[in-house]
Amino acid sequence: MRILVLAEDADRLCSALGAGGCEVTVKNHSGEAEHLLLCERFDVIVFHPRSDDPYFLTRMLRDYPGRPLVAWLRSSSSTRVSELLDAGADEVLDGTMDDRELLARVRNAARHGRRHASQAIELGELKIFSPSGKASWHGEPLPLTKRERGVLLALAETVGETVPREIIYRKVWGYSMVRGDRSVDVNVKRLRDKLTQADVDLRIRTTPGVGYRLIAQAAKPDEAPVAIL
Repeated sequence: MRILVLAEDADRLCSALGAGGCEVTVKNHSGEAEHLLLCERFDVIVFHPRSDDPYFLTRMLRDYPGRPLVAWLRSSSSTRVSELLDAGADEVLDGTMDDRELLARVRNAARHGRRHASQAIELGELKIFSPSGKASWHGEPLPLTKRERGVLLALAETVGETVPREIIYRKVWGYSMVRGDRSVDVNVKRLRDKLTQADVDLRIRTTPGVGYRLIAQAAKPDEAPVAIL
């Protein structure tokens, strides 16, 4: 199990995880951690809620839905625990826990994440499996490429909401999008064409200058054509 730890003074936590057979990577700054997440896959993200970056958890929930997020506190605080759980953290650890409990709680968070990842997103008769992105319509597999599956999954995870091109690119290609890159637009066009050919009852709408959103409803007969890019 691979674990990314974003925390200072977490030596005992890292030692407990390492002794339990986990591969632990430690970063001290959120920018370094987020850059690494673009390139590598981790089973669990452990972070210390820092005052210099109060929105780290929010970004992780947005950019890596389904990835277990575990907060690390140096000392026990029921108030802080409740705040972090309400904010979206899957688990909260603290320095009063012994090594066995720390390891057990991280393993449990990882199991929860795997269960979440194996679930299918169902939008009517469209079923999309995470993390592969394989999709079916009325039980028939859709002939999508790996990139098209990734784009569809990225849109389906927040159906109805606009997903910026940069976020789609990061999720599907795994690193930051270069200015002027049209890979997302090209794959969205191909995906739209295939959904239309298969009579899939959903639409991908463009939010000009921002990105795309998936609409889980049929277009009306008199509806104006959707812009391709």
